[in-house]
Amino acid sequence: MQDKVSNRLERYQLDDFTWRVRKVFNWNGDFEMMIEINELDGCVSFGRNIKEAKVDLAIALRHWIQYQGEQLLPDIRDGAHIVYLDPPMDESEFDYINKELKRI
Repeated sequence: MQDKVSNRLERYQLDDFTWRVRKVFNWNGDFEMMIEINELDGCVSFGRNIKEAKVDLAIALRHWIQYQGEQLLPDIRDGAHIVYLDPPMDESEFDYINKELKRI
């Protein structure tokens, strides 16, 4: 199965997808970078900087294909690589997320 996933992944480049990039708080209260692939629900990565987050994104994509299945991958699109830069997370959003997690 790993070979099938690797072969399918080789067809896809990270730049084939639309990214959302955002500076977010981590659990230590420091900032890190998050990259999320728009077309693949739940495919997200984190890193101290964009370079680290991009390396982690390749791993996240491989795991997404393993667990969600290659049949759910979209067709490869032509054209420019689209990256949305979202505003950084603020403290009120961080606090809200933590309160909601405590309720679970």
